[in-house]
Amino acid sequence: MEKVFIPQETQDRPFDITLVVADGKEFKVHRRVLSEASPFFEKVLNSDMKESDEGVIHLEMLTELGMRDILEFIYTGNVQISSEDHAQDLIAMADYLVLPYLKTVAGNVLAERLNASNSIWTYYFAEKYHCEKLSSRSRIFIMTNFTTVAETREFLNLSSEEVKMWISSDYIEVGAEDDVFKIVLTWIDRDKTKRKKYFADLFLEVRLPYVSRDYLHSDIMLNDLVNDNSGCMDLVRDAIKDTDCKDNGHLRVGPRKSLEIPVLLVCLGDWEEEEKVVVCYYPREDKWSRFHGTVPPNTDEVFSCSGKLYFLSQRDNRLSCYDTFSNCWTSLPYEEESKLHQLFVGYEDTIFALVCNDERSCPQSFSLSSGGRNSACQKSHPSFLTKYKPDSNSWEYVTPFDSCSRKGICIVAKDNFIYFLGGEDEASSQPLPTGVLTNADRFDLITNTWNKIADIQVARRDAYGAALHGNIFTAGGFDSCGMTINACEVFNETENEWQLIASLALKIERTTSNPGAMADGTLYILGGLTSSESREYGVIECYDPDKNEWKEKTRIPSRWLFLGQSYFLPKYDLIRGTMRVFKESYFVQKASYLESSSKADGRKCVIM
Repeated sequence: MEKVFIPQETQDRPFDITLVVADGKEFKVHRRVLSEASPFFEKVLNSDMKESDEGVIHLEMLTELGMRDILEFIYTGNVQISSEDHAQDLIAMADYLVLPYLKTVAGNVLAERLNASNSIWTYYFAEKYHCEKLSSRSRIFIMTNFTTVAETREFLNLSSEEVKMWISSDYIEVGAEDDVFKIVLTWIDRDKTKRKKYFADLFLEVRLPYVSRDYLHSDIMLNDLVNDNSGCMDLVRDAIKDTDCKDNGHLRVGPRKSLEIPVLLVCLGDWEEEEKVVVCYYPREDKWSRFHGTVPPNTDEVFSCSGKLYFLSQRDNRLSCYDTFSNCWTSLPYEEESKLHQLFVGYEDTIFALVCNDERSCPQSFSLSSGGRNSACQKSHPSFLTKYKPDSNSWEYVTPFDSCSRKGICIVAKDNFIYFLGGEDEASSQPLPTGVLTNADRFDLITNTWNKIADIQVARRDAYGAALHGNIFTAGGFDSCGMTINACEVFNETENEWQLIASLALKIERTTSNPGAMADGTLYILGGLTSSESREYGVIECYDPDKNEWKEKTRIPSRWLFLGQSYFLPKYDLIRGTMRVFKESYFVQKASYLESSSKADGRKCVIM
């Protein structure tokens, strides 16, 4: 027989509390042990309640076996869990007695046994008993296996409000948006007489602009439930218009995350030349393609946001936008008296820009000080942060800068914070080489306040930067002598400190201060010395956090690396951020793919 745990009484530690469970069984225990283990017992035993005075606590919701498990856990920190039902009982008891760690231990048992049939029940059970980790794991399982879970009896028995909650999510994994409509129909058909009244409400959660045009015409438009509701039919007609329209900037919702494809973009060409080429790398498929559109002339900077590409030309005072979904070009406003030094994407996919007014009289200067005075020309060049407002197609002032005069800053946006790392002090009175900085500051977009954070460990300018898995990374860049830096750092927000991680495998040679990029939870950096001897140019490295190492992922195909170059050594930059494009978009459908080999020579390409 399995050994049963029994609390032990000693001469110096006598029992002083009696617990009585539902079947009348009594357990002699220690007041101090219970109080230290559980806030529930601490409150009961250290108050004026009669249980504290009498030394007897009645727990009628617990059985004898349940009480033995609870006491074993309280006294030893361990408990044997024999089945899913046993784990569920322990969670219910642990929730009542406020034993959070026991809930976590029992919840881990249920999490390890998740499957399509029990995931819905497990999620709502975890929500009822406030098991945060179990709730999160079961929710992720449901999202990841949504089309299979949606066929189970547990899902089909959900209420209309619960079904709406799930299908409204960005993160359900579906093969196509058509699947969401089919899931709604299956749930309705479970009890069509009673449930058809909920159809219109659920139909609102089907993202019709991303449903295939053929399916819209052949299935949805001809469906009886759609035809019986004029509002639903109007939505279908609007979706068909959106599909045929070239301007999709007004769409109220984007595609599901599972229907987007991450793309790394590389801009080839010397920034002083008019002609540029953008090539695209698809990490999931390990394929390359060339951007089928024409890059606007005199482009100085390219970045991406919400499936769109933005091309900045300071020479022509132009900021152009290319919509990958509709294959449509638009222009964003540009103030002629201002110079947009650096654009980046921040909080809630908002586009930000560093702006300096009246700088053309001394184009070499860039001050981040609140006064903005340049020591060389003694003219005021106030600099500030601004953000783009798509609703009004205008730029809105955010904040001035309150920092020392410096250039080559690495800017990283994470949640509601914008981090400003390193750079070079232009106003320094030191002799050449000028001082490269370790300064690190951040701006809170919610409170509109600045605060100083711990300095980075390695002084650097023109470094890469990215936010990933809740952390801030910075890598590469140059020191005060112009030598490339391989060191990489990660910011621990809790400890307010920077920690060195594995150095880059290759040296980085760069032309502008573009950051690293992310795709599918991976950090990428475009590096490699532009040297004909090393032949390491055009390499994209990725970081493996489990092994704490950088490794080569792929290389720019040589036929594109030298495309349009009038000299042997190419110039290139990784475009800011990773673009995510709808897999049915014009951008993807018209792509001409090359399959890239990641072998050492990096030069094997096959036309697809």
